[in-house]
Amino acid sequence: MRVCAVICEYNPFHLGHAYHLRAAREASGADYVLCLMSGALTQRGAFARHDKWLRARAALENGADVVLELPARFACSPAPDFAGGGVALLAALGVVTHLSFGCEPSALPLLSAAASLFKSESPDFSAALQRSLADGLPYPRARALAAEQLAEIPADLLAQPNAALALEYLQALPETIVPVPVARRGSGYHDASLSALSSATAVRAALARGGLTAALAAVPSPEALRAAEESGFVHEEEALTQALLYRLRTASLSELAALYGMDEGLENRFIAAAQTCSTRETLLDCVKTRRYTRARLSRLCAYALLNLTRDFAQTHRAPDYARVLGFRKSAAPLLKTIKQRSSIPLITKAANFDRSNPLFALDVLAQDLWSLGVSNPSLRASGRDFTTSPAILSR
Repeated sequence: MRVCAVICEYNPFHLGHAYHLRAAREASGADYVLCLMSGALTQRGAFARHDKWLRARAALENGADVVLELPARFACSPAPDFAGGGVALLAALGVVTHLSFGCEPSALPLLSAAASLFKSESPDFSAALQRSLADGLPYPRARALAAEQLAEIPADLLAQPNAALALEYLQALPETIVPVPVARRGSGYHDASLSALSSATAVRAALARGGLTAALAAVPSPEALRAAEESGFVHEEEALTQALLYRLRTASLSELAALYGMDEGLENRFIAAAQTCSTRETLLDCVKTRRYTRARLSRLCAYALLNLTRDFAQTHRAPDYARVLGFRKSAAPLLKTIKQRSSIPLITKAANFDRSNPLFALDVLAQDLWSLGVSNPSLRASGRDFTTSPAILSR
């Protein structure tokens, strides 16, 4: 049995994602394609616009056989944790043979060389990295420059969004899982303009400014997305601004300093900015410096809402369950094999799982916060993790 996995967000699922799933299946010769998808929170620290079951169903309608949830602890984390947590979960299932990700196939040898360099942590590399960090560069850029200096690997290649995650996947993959690069088609990751193959960034931007018709042309399953948008079952990025500002204005320095990734006195900048800023975006603008990426600061906002501490992150370094968000009935043999081989529990009904599990409790909190921020007040009830069934497709 060949099983090709894809670690993803699908925020939202668009035509480029559908192409990737088809290409991954073809390149790997997979019998099944398994998606490990972020739930309520994304890697850049923002809540997903649409709920995780809608996004899972879109993936199933367009090439996926099973969709599992990447726990929030890893879904909303720096690239090493995002990739490392995802790969650890996939490896624990005992069935995954391939992992596909966005990357030019011709770049794979250079990225593999860079991954080996980063993993080795040689004294020369560490010294070059520290020199770049001392110049005030963000960690991803500093690391790319160190690789360029020592191994002549182009820093611009390593700085590309897809390359950054590909590097982490290559470092985390066990020998039993084969990497399957698939070249991106259409718009770039951060391209905000709509086109035939638009990026998720472009689709979200169009939806945020009311361009529903244009956005629907870029997605392969438009009716469910239209229904969510028209009913107000969406989470806008500023939806929890008041909750965030309340948290930052009332927390002590020591409470904020204990958050995961809150290093080098950043808590002082957050508390100061929270006194005068009135939106999430202006807060990030005030805290931002050359040294810190916007994504890192955005994640810190999420950690403040979740109270995700450094101690929690260090204690929970790998997923200890796999939760099913949806599947095709034709994938029943795959689910049966996972149950037989997996070293971690497979959750098909959340109500039957241990609610005291810390990682699971964090997922539930993240989903409840997502629900609290939806546009339609009548749809803000908590507990959807226990009242929503997995998406099941009959074909």
